[in-house]
Amino acid sequence: MRAIPMALYGASLVAHAPFARLRRSNVNPSPALPPYTPPPLPASIAGSSRRILWIVGLFRAACGALLLGLALLLDLRTLNVGTPNSFVTAASLYFVFGLATFGWVQQERLPLPMAQTLLALLIGDIFFIALVMIAGGSSGAPLPILLFPQLAASGWLLRTQTAFFHAALAAIVLLGLETYRMLGGEVPATQLFQTALICLGYFAMVGTAVVIGRYTKASEDLALQRGIDVANLEQVNRLIIQDMQDGVLVVDLTGVVRGHNAQVTRLLGGFGRMRGGMRLAEFSTTLHDYWRRWNEDLSEPLPPFKVEATQRLLRVRLVRIGSGLNGGTLIYLEDLGRAQNEAQQMKLAAMGRLTASIAHEVRNPLSAINQAAQLLEEDGAVLPEGQRLLSMIRNNAKRIDRIVGEVLQLNRRDRQQPEVIALADFVRALADEIVQAESIPPGGLVIDIDEDLRVMFDRGHLNQIAWNLVRNAWQHCQKREGSIRIAARAGYMGDAVICELADDGPGVSLELRAQIFEPFFTTRPGGTGLGLYIARELADANGAALELLPKTPGAIFRMTFKRALTPAGVAPAIN
Repeated sequence: MRAIPMALYGASLVAHAPFARLRRSNVNPSPALPPYTPPPLPASIAGSSRRILWIVGLFRAACGALLLGLALLLDLRTLNVGTPNSFVTAASLYFVFGLATFGWVQQERLPLPMAQTLLALLIGDIFFIALVMIAGGSSGAPLPILLFPQLAASGWLLRTQTAFFHAALAAIVLLGLETYRMLGGEVPATQLFQTALICLGYFAMVGTAVVIGRYTKASEDLALQRGIDVANLEQVNRLIIQDMQDGVLVVDLTGVVRGHNAQVTRLLGGFGRMRGGMRLAEFSTTLHDYWRRWNEDLSEPLPPFKVEATQRLLRVRLVRIGSGLNGGTLIYLEDLGRAQNEAQQMKLAAMGRLTASIAHEVRNPLSAINQAAQLLEEDGAVLPEGQRLLSMIRNNAKRIDRIVGEVLQLNRRDRQQPEVIALADFVRALADEIVQAESIPPGGLVIDIDEDLRVMFDRGHLNQIAWNLVRNAWQHCQKREGSIRIAARAGYMGDAVICELADDGPGVSLELRAQIFEPFFTTRPGGTGLGLYIARELADANGAALELLPKTPGAIFRMTFKRALTPAGVAPAIN
């Protein structure tokens, strides 16, 4: 929160920088205007200061009400009050002053700084208590005790030597008043001595309040700093948890998920559907069963389990946190296939770099082979029995060229340039190209996408993913009207877009689902096995998720995007 005022201050310096760079010229500059000084804002009352002023104000109003009540209900002459009417008037004024100051300190901002506010309240107390003392005669001797709360507040809030000035001011005024009254014969000398003892108590009270106030201020500053440190540590922990490769869930004693990181949705395949406050069984019935078994027997081993939606093998580790009713459980989900995938990524990256370095050397001979085969075919010098061999040469040369090209695509993962894309317009335009290129009959591809859906994605990557998925679906579907369906909708939380591509083919058998996204795995003769693997890699590079749903019949691929809130065609802001 502190960064905002500093940023505004820096912006004001930049805005005024051109005036600082003006140079002298032959033209006489206009007379400089005096700098504008904004009026000071009223002082804000902190929480502890407000409570202290509120307590002292309440005490003042209560004392005024008590004195006024005694004046009205009792016979003041029995209390040696020589002028009852004057005492009632003075008590009334002190009560009104108490009510006024009590309402004054309730304001959100004081019209005066704290030091001036305390001095004004003290002067008012001294003045009205002196009036009551004069009207009460010798019966007003104990009244200076009423100044103790105000002086204690001055010492507590000011915490400086100024508070002793308040004690000195009260002592001088009251001792001067009592001395004058003693010389006039209105009060005995013992009352002056009693007032002097009370004034000594003023200094002792202020000194004690200053020491306690300084200690309290140091404790408050330490608590504030500790609070900032704890908040910073909490933010760091949150960022670390969000960036962890393992999934982390926080579950309370009743089985409600209080929090989770993004990796959980990636591992369990629940993009756009999972949120805090859901029951663990809604996240995963297997995890709920593991959590229940672990609570019954902490020593029971929990075997890894496989998620059907993502085909990931997960190891579960549970840790108890807190105690009593505030306790809960941390559930860690570790992807056992991650190490294998990382090794495979390193192998494929090395293969990609190697292929990139020799692509030129490989494609040149392939071009020569293709050209020679084409010339032999056009020349007619090859016997009919050799035409089959020429066809094999051309087909295998094209296959090698396609494999080299697709392996080169592996290097495009980290080169994304995301932009805001209107999904409906993009898919319709791309569908027209695919229909023409793949000779798909009209009506074979059906699109149902909301017009207001926009996603953040690299346009070239999305184009390649869509081509791979649609081509793969057309090769396995029944090739009739409505065989391929593309539908998209907003996610459950509104921060994601879910797009599904379904076909009416035989689908993917259960034993092959775990291998469908593996590189070089294919069930089609002549296929390279890199299409779906590259599609998933490009989706992951753009912060999306591509998964094969366990639904039947046919194959249903779901892709979950990050939803863009800015208009299409607007580049995302880069900080």
